[in-house]
Amino acid sequence: MILKRKLFYYLKITLILLSSILLLSCSSSPKVEKNFDFSVEKYLGKWYEIKRFNHGFEKGLKEVTANYTLEKNGKISVINRGIDSKNKESVFYATAKQTEVPNFLKVYPNAFPLIGAQYNVAWISEDYKYAIVTSSSYKYLWFLSREKSIPLDIYNEMIQKAKTLGFKTKNLIDGQ
Repeated sequence: MILKRKLFYYLKITLILLSSILLLSCSSSPKVEKNFDFSVEKYLGKWYEIKRFNHGFEKGLKEVTANYTLEKNGKISVINRGIDSKNKESVFYATAKQTEVPNFLKVYPNAFPLIGAQYNVAWISEDYKYAIVTSSSYKYLWFLSREKSIPLDIYNEMIQKAKTLGFKTKNLIDGQ
């Protein structure tokens, strides 16, 4: 009787694990191309969020910027700033590490340093003035610029690229 219960328990755990693996393998994610020519050194500095998907840690923020600085240990310091609805500054600190693919970073919020999130530079202009950033899911999308606004032709190019990646661009909100 005890042997049957143990066998049933292990069978149940195995089925749950296999189901989870199957579900995760079927879930879709943006098809971001690996860019081995990407230069993190050129990417460093201040970026303005032009558009983004609304999500928890930036909810209600305007005038959002992200500043990337290379630390001596090779990690990247990330400081996101924005103004909330009460006109107060909100600051979010994180650390990023490059993965084996240069345009794929792993970001670790300083508040939760063991929990990393995928950060993919899906597209960047040749002059490193405009970028599209995604994650490993369709929940996050950012249009970034070195200036507070972008030309209409660049914006339209970014919209088309995001649609090609499978994003519903109608869900974008203003970051500035």
